[in-house]
Amino acid sequence: MRASHFGFVEVVAADRDLVVTRAGAHACRLEPRASHLTWFCDLDDGTPTGDDDPASFVRWVCPALRLGGVAGAAGSPLVDVRRTGPQSDVMKLMTRLGRHAGRAAGDPSEGDRGPFTYTDPAEIFDGPLRQRIEYWPSALHGDGVVRPAELGAITMTHEGLIVESSSWWDSAPVLHHQIQLAVDLAKSLAAQR
Repeated sequence: MRASHFGFVEVVAADRDLVVTRAGAHACRLEPRASHLTWFCDLDDGTPTGDDDPASFVRWVCPALRLGGVAGAAGSPLVDVRRTGPQSDVMKLMTRLGRHAGRAAGDPSEGDRGPFTYTDPAEIFDGPLRQRIEYWPSALHGDGVVRPAELGAITMTHEGLIVESSSWWDSAPVLHHQIQLAVDLAKSLAAQR
């Protein structure tokens, strides 16, 4: 791992007692030395490698919290957080349902949904946790501009609990934020089981 390129990862690894278990020219994996819940965090700087121009991404996964049983078979997640907006699957569905109900998309009667839609039957996402999901520290983005980083999605799959973000790089505070958010969410979900 080149120190200048992954320096922010090394800072977070040292602060949180994490180890880099895989490293390449453009990607690495972090894992805790010791933890009650096993997890890993994959980081990729988004450097083109012959494909399109990919975005950088950070993907935190807790395999211990994977879907299983009836909920997994039915495909319904225990928790799910996704961006709202005209391009999101949720907004496409809401627009289609709104048209069937005779309302235009964006009708004021639909209310303010905020930047994310939350599927949360266990009511894990309280006010402080939503604040942490919606407000992130600043980071350098792929276009070279420094602005707040953003959550991509939180999902539960057969792989486990996944917390993803993309299009930012070179920020130890953002990486700390994503890891702590994911760890706290995993602890809350584990306590519900």
